[in-house]
Amino acid sequence: MTGASNVRVSRLGVSRRAPGLCQSLMVLSCVRLSLRFLGLGRTVKIVRWLDRRCAVRAQHDMATARSVEESVAKAAALFPGRALCLEQSLTLYALLRRSSVPARLRLGAQAYPFGAHAWVETNGEPLNDIAEHVAFYVPLEDLLP
Repeated sequence: MTGASNVRVSRLGVSRRAPGLCQSLMVLSCVRLSLRFLGLGRTVKIVRWLDRRCAVRAQHDMATARSVEESVAKAAALFPGRALCLEQSLTLYALLRRSSVPARLRLGAQAYPFGAHAWVETNGEPLNDIAEHVAFYVPLEDLLP
């Protein structure tokens, strides 16, 4: 039986499930390969280019966003090796945008001790991390003049 939070109606009126574990694993694998062979800049451009094709709803169901985040977290736990925050965040961002959920990919850094982090926000709140943790990082676009 399909839960109400996993089903949404597309533009054509056809019911469609939110991305699940298998799709999350596939996208996570593609993101890892793209990062390895194309680099960060090209991978982000590809993900952002793909999301331009999807219409974003002004109103979205937060349950859908949480469901997608949960499937990406499960996929990362099952992924061979370790799925880093960048890989998980790019995967989550891509799947949220495919589900018509407005999301923002954030990349941040802290000066001392040096560290970098990636996370996804929706409605201005981190989805795949906690606000107290991302507060240590300055988003990269905020560092540019």
